[in-house]
Amino acid sequence: MFFFFIRQLASQHCYLKKVISLTFGVVLVMPFTTAMADIQPRSASLNYSQKSLSNVGNPAAAALIFKRKDPHVITGGLIEFGVGIEYGDLNELFAKFDELSNDFKPPNEPVDPTLPPTPENPIRDSTWDDLFNEYPELEDRLDAVKDKVSVTAGLLALIAAEGYAKAEATGEMTFVLNDTLYGGTLMIGASYKGNAKAIGILEPITFDSEFAKTQLSTIPNFEETDPIQDIDLSGGITLFYNPANNKVKLTVDNDSLLLVKATKISQFSLSYSRQMQSFDSGDLYWGIKPTFYRVGLTNVSSRIGDITDSEALFDDIKDANYVYENGFDLDLGLVWAAPHYQLGASITSLFEHTYEFPEIDRRRFSSKNILTKLDYHEEFTMQRQVKLEAGIYTEQRHWSLNAELDANSVEDPMRDQYQWLTVTAGYAADNWWLPSARVGFSRNLAGTKLAYLNAGVTVMKFINIDLATTLDTVTLDGDEIRRGVNIRVGVQFDY
Repeated sequence: MFFFFIRQLASQHCYLKKVISLTFGVVLVMPFTTAMADIQPRSASLNYSQKSLSNVGNPAAAALIFKRKDPHVITGGLIEFGVGIEYGDLNELFAKFDELSNDFKPPNEPVDPTLPPTPENPIRDSTWDDLFNEYPELEDRLDAVKDKVSVTAGLLALIAAEGYAKAEATGEMTFVLNDTLYGGTLMIGASYKGNAKAIGILEPITFDSEFAKTQLSTIPNFEETDPIQDIDLSGGITLFYNPANNKVKLTVDNDSLLLVKATKISQFSLSYSRQMQSFDSGDLYWGIKPTFYRVGLTNVSSRIGDITDSEALFDDIKDANYVYENGFDLDLGLVWAAPHYQLGASITSLFEHTYEFPEIDRRRFSSKNILTKLDYHEEFTMQRQVKLEAGIYTEQRHWSLNAELDANSVEDPMRDQYQWLTVTAGYAADNWWLPSARVGFSRNLAGTKLAYLNAGVTVMKFINIDLATTLDTVTLDGDEIRRGVNIRVGVQFDY
């Protein structure tokens, strides 16, 4: 039912179909995934006991959960799968890439200038007189060219800021191996995350109006028998002019490109936690989680002028070769637990290992600005992050309110910034026939600044279903949809 819902959602929008298709293509390649920084935090819709037995929880929390022995807590392990999508705040995202691509292409040479205009001869789309019939003076003609350049530059800037589409698929399983090992709890975890993103990398347009005015002044000097003229107006802007019939087309030639990146990140971890000290007012717990990473990275790119269908790049990335690297890292955690509240802090990715994407063919690009941006996207570091948490609850911990805060922002493999603030309220039921429920709110304090509403239920004490959606919307294929949606299902169990 879970996967049926996602595919039904995708079937309503051709753009969603590309993103979801890539997501499923990635998730089916390997069995399980983890996240460096998720589109939406996977812990946002889980109650505290579920997070304690999850790979995304505080490494110190598992021993605390076992010591409490709450009747509503399942302590054997859990298995969870999820998918998420997120778009930039740019309506008709891929359509704008394709539209811009048309401006970046020079027109085809007409075989016979006396033939009527055709789609294959874009130079015939408009006439010089049509374009400037209200502006007979050269200065006015220049203003019209500048307006066209401003529109193109504005669209480039908009795509650079908001032009992205992102998809991810996650999976996780954890098992408790021993809850009495040297007075502590030992868990093993395996998880996997498939992630892909399409983003525009744009080269600014530098337009010299004085130079363009000088170039435009040569137009009256051409004879009808002269061939098509390509008039350089500066900044990679070219006016193609046919003296035989006064047909014109304005094009832009620069190194702006659409980049699609994808990752497959597997994680295998052992975590150990135990009580450090007991006090009259509460107990202090510590935890450590060494983790082995298997990181696969790939990317494909195309200059905007070479794009015929921007969505097709998602198909290309599915067939791309991945470069794999291994890494090792360490997470640490502390939890202070009192009868009605608890506080926690953890550090993830203590060693900050760096991974590199395959190098993109640079021969197509001459812009130093573009080459610098490509350098920026060719590696990522699994950055260190400090996480703070606090919770209050009733005596039997049926009702709880938890808050989590990332103390610093980090970048994910797509170089997106994440710093989550999450608040979750929940009810945990003792009986198998009464569902447990939770609601929450999360906001990314960095990067996109998007906010998500979260809701989840646990049915028969074993089955978890969680949904998160943004408050913001975007228009795709003429329909308004949420900018971000994240769905997860899982099973928790004892054995």
